[in-house]
Amino acid sequence: MWNSVQVSVGSATVRGRYRMEGDQLVLEWRNGRVAERCGLLKPEYLAMATLRQLASSQPMAA
Repeated sequence: MWNSVQVSVGSATVRGRYRMEGDQLVLEWRNGRVAERCGLLKPEYLAMATLRQLASSQPMAA
């Protein structure tokens, strides 16, 4: 089951979705798909942090 996540980066709001596949968090957003090992963190926290990091490293379209 997919869960929604959104973060604010500057004046933009970036949305994505995530789910757990075993111990991997799979995050999909506008620029692709990323898988990351979750470990002891709650999946929603890891999804927000990962999405914020990915979105802030990408240039925003005007």
